[in-house]
Amino acid sequence: MPLSKVAVIASEKVADGLMMMVASHRLTSLGIAVDTFHDRLQELQDWFGDHRFVFRPKKEAMEEVFSGYDLIILQYDTTPYIQEALEELRRIQKMPIAIFYPCYSKYTHPPLTSLDRVFNKSLSMVDNISLAIASLLEFSDHSKNNGLLPPSHLLHRRYRKRVAIRPSPTIYKKYEKIAQNVEKAGYNPFLIETEDLSFGASIIFESGYFIGPDSDLCHLASNLQIPTLIVSGNKKPLILRKPGWLRSSFITPPRWLPRAFEHFIFTPRVISAFNAMVAKDFESA
Repeated sequence: MPLSKVAVIASEKVADGLMMMVASHRLTSLGIAVDTFHDRLQELQDWFGDHRFVFRPKKEAMEEVFSGYDLIILQYDTTPYIQEALEELRRIQKMPIAIFYPCYSKYTHPPLTSLDRVFNKSLSMVDNISLAIASLLEFSDHSKNNGLLPPSHLLHRRYRKRVAIRPSPTIYKKYEKIAQNVEKAGYNPFLIETEDLSFGASIIFESGYFIGPDSDLCHLASNLQIPTLIVSGNKKPLILRKPGWLRSSFITPPRWLPRAFEHFIFTPRVISAFNAMVAKDFESA
C-alpha cells in the first residue's frame, strides 16, 4: 500500500519504545513521515535526530489524533491503555491497523488480518519487529537499526574500566556489595540512580560494561553495544524478552529454588559472571 504518514504506537516501557523504533526507523529510511507514540522517548531526542515522538493521546482525543495516518502500527500488550486504544481504533474504522503480537491465541484474540504479525517466541522482540516491518513492507531484507545515535561529544566505551551499575531497589544493599567487589577487581563502579534517560544513556555509552536487573537500561545498553550482565530474578528468562542487539550475559537464581528470587543470587556469583564477561570481551577485541 502507498504510505506517506504512519503512526507507530509502542507499549509503555522504554525498552518497548526502543524496540518499536526499529519499525519507525525502517519506515523513515524510506522517506515516510513517522510519528512514534511513546511517553518517554522524548528524553532521548538528542539520540534520535529527526525522529518525531508524540505523547500517547487519551481516549477522547484518539479519533482526532489518528485520523490523518495512512497506517497505524500498534505493539500489542494487555495493559489498559493498549486495550482501550485498540477498542477505539476499531470503532473509528477509518484507517488500516497493523498489530504486532508478541503472543497470539485464536481463542482470546480477534481474528488476524493480512496486516497483523505474530512473533516467533524463539527470537528476541527486536528480531521479530525487524522481520515484521520488513514483511509488512514486502522486503526480503531486515535490519535491527532503530536510529539511535550518540551525540557527537560522546565516545563509545571511552572509560573501559568504568562499570555502569543500575541497582535493583529490592536488593539495593547487594548491589552496593557488587560495586565494592567490582572496585576491588580494579574497575570503577558508577551507580545510575536517576531516572533521567539521556544521562543514563551517556554514562552507559562511555562505560566499558553494564550490570543491572532485567530492566529498560539493560535493553538500552544492548542497543548501545555495551557488554551487559543482567542479574535476573527469573530462573529461565524468555528469549522473546531478552535484549536483542548486543547479546547480554545472564545470571539467574539457583534452579533448585521452587520460585525465582533475585535475593538468592549471591555477590560472588555475580562477580564471577562479570569476570567471565570481561574475559570474553577481551577475547573478541
